[in-house]
Amino acid sequence: MYSNDDGEDDGRVSTSEALRHVLIFQLKLAADALRDFLLSPLSLIAFGIDAVTRPKVEHSLYLRLMLLGRRSDRMINLFDDHADSGEFTIDRAVDEVEEILRTSQGDGQSQSTPVDPKEVALRRRASKESSAD
Repeated sequence: MYSNDDGEDDGRVSTSEALRHVLIFQLKLAADALRDFLLSPLSLIAFGIDAVTRPKVEHSLYLRLMLLGRRSDRMINLFDDHADSGEFTIDRAVDEVEEILRTSQGDGQSQSTPVDPKEVALRRRASKESSAD
């Protein structure tokens, strides 16, 4: 997790990888806080509307909001519980942005072809597996 990707892993924490992880974690915490800030008043409003209109379960605004909360929880992926779910997560977005930046720096110009998200995920997984060995 915090080891060097260049193969010079002596079992010590890599400062650059640790910094990368803490910055991504801070981004996830901010996204989680924003989601909570928005969902709190919306849940009260949805509950109030449901209490007045008494809809069928499949039309409940409150339950729809809970489903939205679950989807956003998987997307934020705060504690890497959904890392291998195949869904779009903040981790995957950061990986794609890093890959685009690496490619554009390597070429000296911006990349004109889109990055394949599956390829980025495979590279990330291979990198994690090689650092675990």
